[in-house]
Amino acid sequence: MHLAIGVIVFAMAAGFFADMALGQQSTETSTASRPEETKPKTLSADDIAKLRSQAETGDAGAQRNLGKAYEAGNGVPQNDQTALQWLRKAADQGDHSAENDLGTMYRFGEGVPRDKEEAVRWYQKAARGGSDVAMFNLGTCYYNGDGVGTNEFTAYAWFLLAKEAGNAVAEDAVNRSAATMTKNDKAAAFLRIAEIYEKGLELPKDEAQTMRWLRKAAENDSHAKVTLAARLMKGPEGERHYAEAMDLCKAAAVDYPPGLHCVGHMYRLGLGVNKDPAEAVKWYRKAERYDLAATLELAEMYAYGEGTKADRAEAFMLFFEAGQMGGKGAPQNCVALWDRMDKSEQKKTGNKLRQRNFDPEKVIDTLRKVSAAGTR
Repeated sequence: MHLAIGVIVFAMAAGFFADMALGQQSTETSTASRPEETKPKTLSADDIAKLRSQAETGDAGAQRNLGKAYEAGNGVPQNDQTALQWLRKAADQGDHSAENDLGTMYRFGEGVPRDKEEAVRWYQKAARGGSDVAMFNLGTCYYNGDGVGTNEFTAYAWFLLAKEAGNAVAEDAVNRSAATMTKNDKAAAFLRIAEIYEKGLELPKDEAQTMRWLRKAAENDSHAKVTLAARLMKGPEGERHYAEAMDLCKAAAVDYPPGLHCVGHMYRLGLGVNKDPAEAVKWYRKAERYDLAATLELAEMYAYGEGTKADRAEAFMLFFEAGQMGGKGAPQNCVALWDRMDKSEQKKTGNKLRQRNFDPEKVIDTLRKVSAAGTR
């Protein structure tokens, strides 16, 4: 008999910030105008002429500065549309400050219809290029739900990244956010940063930073411990750290069922320890009904007699539990087991179902229908 299940590896996881664009503090509502920036040097006609000459030859820095001059009305008549044109020219050449400035113009509808989603896209481009201001602005977007869904963990993550990149205003934002967060909340933000560095979409991919933030998260969070353990067991042979992974999983197992599965999984496959299916069964038993992966693997072990005496009735009940937890393939496995049972095994299984107040005939009929629908 072949059961339709593979090994499942354990899971890897208020108004103060309103309109704080460009690193400036505002206590206004999210519909307020953009906060003022530090006043720049007053530009003379000669300064403008020089900037324009450089900008027209394609100098991105000059294009950005000329755009800012038009935005502020500094040395030229104030004109948001013209500012937007020059800033876009600079941004199109990869000027990250200009990318951030464009984001803020879209966010507040200056020279262009307000479009917070477009603002976020420009902030993301600038942040990926290393703009600490854009990182901070992304934090405010996630905090307020401007152009993205509100997410305090992601907001805190971007405030932390902005602080590390040297943004002075971000430190206060980090402290204020942290004051209302639990250790688990902070761990969720650290995991978000690790994910950012791992995927390499919002910031350049960086394995060292991924591991650094995973370790910070794992200091006080069991989910993070299991996530870090899974990471430590990846990679080429010789670069896997099984002993540390086992320690993390056992520490997580105290209050987190996937930690129990993690330990059992390592014993089952002999990862850094002597292969011991019987020990794996013990750990999976502790996680049964609480962790889907452990329940599915335990069912498979009872079906094949791995680490324990083969028991189709017990395997059936475990797959049945897994199906109630949403386990893919569990109904098909129940039907496959039932069809291979002799009458005494079916009777034993029926008794187990009745003990849990289920009608065996109705259960088997339903499982067959679900199983058939799942194979179409």
